[in-house]
Amino acid sequence: MGCRWVGALAGLGLPLRRRVGALPGLVWRGWRVWPSQANFLLVRPPGGDAARIHRGLEALGVLVRYFDEPGLAETLRITVGTDEQHAVLLDALTRVG
Repeated sequence: MGCRWVGALAGLGLPLRRRVGALPGLVWRGWRVWPSQANFLLVRPPGGDAARIHRGLEALGVLVRYFDEPGLAETLRITVGTDEQHAVLLDALTRVG
């Protein structure tokens, strides 16, 4: 698990503290997180059931972008936010399952 986290951190370009906020919580949950230099993280949940997770997050008022396109199938785009927003996201992911 640690190696995947280090690999995901390799491409971070925004201030590290802001970029990493939700990252360990996602990686520890088994999510695939791609390196990014943008203001978002591209992630794939374990099992690839991004559509269900997207619907569940949306029902809780947490907005992320869902992709079901070639090359991006079953991924979500999560905008980098504040520490508080990251905590809300991780709590919502726990509730969605």
